[in-house]
Amino acid sequence: MYGTSGDLAGESSRVFPTQQLAGQYQWQLEPQAATMTNLSDNSLELDLRWRRKEEVRGVVRMAVPMVITLCSRMLMDIADFAMISALPEGSESAQAAILPAQITLWTFIVTGLATVSINNTFVSQAIGRGRPRNAAAYTWQAFYMAALYGTFALVLYPLLPHVFAWIGHLPEVQAKEWAYARICLFTVFPTVAAEAFAGFFNGMHRPKVTMWSAIEANLLNVVLSAIFVFGWLGFPAMGIAGAALGTLIGVFYRMIRLAVTFASGYYATTYASREMWRLDGKKLFAMLRTGLPQGLQATSDVCVWAVFINVLTGRIFGETSLVASNVVWQYLRISFMPTFGIGIALTALVGKAIGQRDHELAIRVSRIAVGIIVAYLATLSLVYFFFRHQLIGVFNDNPEVVSIGASVMICAVVWQVFDGVGIGYYNALKGAGDTLWPAVLLIVSHWLIVVGGGYAMARMFPEWGIIGPWSAAAALIIFLGFAMWWRWRSNKWQRIDLFRHDADETPAELPDEAEFAQV
Repeated sequence: MYGTSGDLAGESSRVFPTQQLAGQYQWQLEPQAATMTNLSDNSLELDLRWRRKEEVRGVVRMAVPMVITLCSRMLMDIADFAMISALPEGSESAQAAILPAQITLWTFIVTGLATVSINNTFVSQAIGRGRPRNAAAYTWQAFYMAALYGTFALVLYPLLPHVFAWIGHLPEVQAKEWAYARICLFTVFPTVAAEAFAGFFNGMHRPKVTMWSAIEANLLNVVLSAIFVFGWLGFPAMGIAGAALGTLIGVFYRMIRLAVTFASGYYATTYASREMWRLDGKKLFAMLRTGLPQGLQATSDVCVWAVFINVLTGRIFGETSLVASNVVWQYLRISFMPTFGIGIALTALVGKAIGQRDHELAIRVSRIAVGIIVAYLATLSLVYFFFRHQLIGVFNDNPEVVSIGASVMICAVVWQVFDGVGIGYYNALKGAGDTLWPAVLLIVSHWLIVVGGGYAMARMFPEWGIIGPWSAAAALIIFLGFAMWWRWRSNKWQRIDLFRHDADETPAELPDEAEFAQV
């Protein structure tokens, strides 16, 4: 594009070498000058369009592997849910147990997971600044945090039965919750460590490495879970505990797969991943300072939703309402898991743009990613609205469950577009390292609106059933969509410097991975 514009300008100067033409030639110069101006403007406009299309393609190239990564995990969870639903005995109690058990465990896991996920931001900004060795150094600090957190998780083992007893579900449901959770507790370390390594590959814009590790691990999980749940190939039938064992093996596989890739080949040579293993207090503190707010916020969020599912729907309104909420949750995963994938990609794109000190590019890619998220959720909302009864019936054909679940789906239809806006701009802020303000807002609003508002709705309008608490959840998500958009528009994130603790280093050129492979 640039070459075309330059060639035309050069040709013009040869035909009309000077602007001091007089008389009969003046009429020729002015039309030509006007034509050149139009050609130049058109060329710039075409170039701008081309760059915008490339930016859209760049967002899509990053987002698609991330969406596949998270969707593969979502499909694994849905497969586990479908397997326990097909158990010959006790399937309804297992359906009621699996989501509360998962949420209870994630209440703890997510603190470490969200904290080390900030590695995506540090790596992408380091790459943008041309500091590849720093990218590896931060990844090692994230791994050390994961190891410490996984060790601490074992302290919770004797407490879990008491937690499920406090929640107060029926004894049969409690027994299945404990059977699932006592195995899945050992997934804490590999899950968080895998996220640390995934942040490295996502931050350096190699999301396919993360994608394939997730697909392989989740396929392994589904196969093993089926064997253990139903007792195939001579194994004893373990029921819901078999789903937990399959998950444990799958997440360990993924952690090892990512660690080996990180420490070998191109990554070891270019990023010095084998050399930068030493504990670095300054880098570790910087990651904790930026990542811990979102870790605590994520824990608060999961606690809120654990109270919401276990108490506001399960304890107050009974097992049928709990089953209906659990079924709806499987479809909500179809909504928010792909958007989280786009959000992870957006974090890396914004981080690299900021590392290059190109804030306008960060704004543009954020707008593109949010537009994709909103279009996806708007389309899904139409599907949920028109086919809500049939969708609930896929997992449970109890007429009461179908009726309650279909009503809850209406709440999802109302909030989904706002949820997309909130998720998009939250991840854009994360890419800039702006985590404290969103964390405080999310913690306070979740407890006030979802727990406080949901409880008030349940007591003031008991005839609404679980629609009361779910309406409070819809109000929260709409509010957060506007809040995250406003924070991004304030541009305060542009003043954040994640690397003020690091001495300046000479930027390094990153060799092309294909060139390294040839060598």
